[in-house]
Amino acid sequence: MLLQCAEAHRKPRWLPVAKSKIYRIPKRPVVSEEERIELLRINNNYKTQMRAIRRFYHEEMIKERSTLESASSEMSLRLEAEEWERCVQLNDKWNAQVAAEREERRKKEFEKMEEYALARIEAKDKELKEKIAQASERIRRQKELSTTFITPETLDEAIDHALANPTDYNFAIDLEGQQYLGRDTPIPSKEQKRKAAGNN
Repeated sequence: MLLQCAEAHRKPRWLPVAKSKIYRIPKRPVVSEEERIELLRINNNYKTQMRAIRRFYHEEMIKERSTLESASSEMSLRLEAEEWERCVQLNDKWNAQVAAEREERRKKEFEKMEEYALARIEAKDKELKEKIAQASERIRRQKELSTTFITPETLDEAIDHALANPTDYNFAIDLEGQQYLGRDTPIPSKEQKRKAAGNN
């Protein structure tokens, strides 16, 4: 069974004109004067009749609407007033509910702000106390150290003590990590270390 679909095909607008039809100029249809006048008369008659039908239906719809509106105007006004009253009452109820929720939320936020402020004040007080304790500890240490300071009165004594007890801060470290204090301390060689170890 062979099935063929015949459908109207039209070239898309964005495709260019075919090369075989670029320079082809289509001929305009020639219509005689009598035929043109007859077509114009028929077209005018059609438009006039359609305009009359539309106007007739429009007037009929206006008449129906006016009769319905006059009959239901009182009822619609009463229903609208009742609906308005119901909406106002519902709106007042919602406003009261929202106001209560807002007040509750504000109370909770105020309590949280108070707790946060108290916590910050306590933290600041604690930090200040720690700083005061650290400062007093530093002052106490400096007071203890001030007994060893060299003053103009104890300057001669400190000089005599320094000359009598020279201190040498130079030292050497061997591969085993032993320290040899002083600049003039002899460092034993490996042989001497072996002998010393053998004697022990």
